[in-house]
Amino acid sequence: MEKELFEFLNKEVPNSLRDIREVLDLLVTTMDGTIDEIGKGVSECYNNKDFEKSIKFVSYSKEVDELNKKVQDILLQIDNILDENEEDDISQNTEKQIPNYSDFLVDSKQEHTLYEDFTHTRPCAFKIENQRIEVREWKGILTKTIEFLGEKDRAKIRGFADEPKMNGKKVAYFSKERAFSMRSPVYIENVGLYIETNLSANAIRNLLIKILGRFEIKISEYKIYLKADYSDMH
Repeated sequence: MEKELFEFLNKEVPNSLRDIREVLDLLVTTMDGTIDEIGKGVSECYNNKDFEKSIKFVSYSKEVDELNKKVQDILLQIDNILDENEEDDISQNTEKQIPNYSDFLVDSKQEHTLYEDFTHTRPCAFKIENQRIEVREWKGILTKTIEFLGEKDRAKIRGFADEPKMNGKKVAYFSKERAFSMRSPVYIENVGLYIETNLSANAIRNLLIKILGRFEIKISEYKIYLKADYSDMH
């Protein structure tokens, strides 16, 4: 039933199916983080010898994990359908469709957080640990964030290549060699990794949330600055 539904959505409203996929991916990331936080709670319970509460933590952690696996199965179904009708990411091609580019410029000083929807937008910079870094496109935000964090802990970044939760089900986002599944890999010299950059704005947002979590950087402290917003065209 789900496959039939997703095939219908892909045929009739493909952009909506991609939006669903990105939201579900963010949900998976959030549930992974929830399980990690519950794990910390279990450790605290053991330290306080509150074993009864620790049992509840473990039980609820299992429930979240089971739900997480169901969502991942749905994601895989959607990915299989989208792969059958591959299209270039609209966020990478929007500018070519703009008749009057200046009409869509926005305040480049306004801060945005990773809690927002970035569909049909173009960035100009991001801020991490109070450093503003200029970029021209979304893949630049991803690669330059990895370069920045690579200076802090190169080994941690390289470890993402061996961590399933940091990669897609079918496509590697991090690889020590140029993986066959990568569509548009960029080599980041200071960490010695290939990074997949053929991702939509919201997919990059979701991946950034995972990366920041590994470095224990608060999502609210990472800022995005936009150059243009093409939402009115769609």
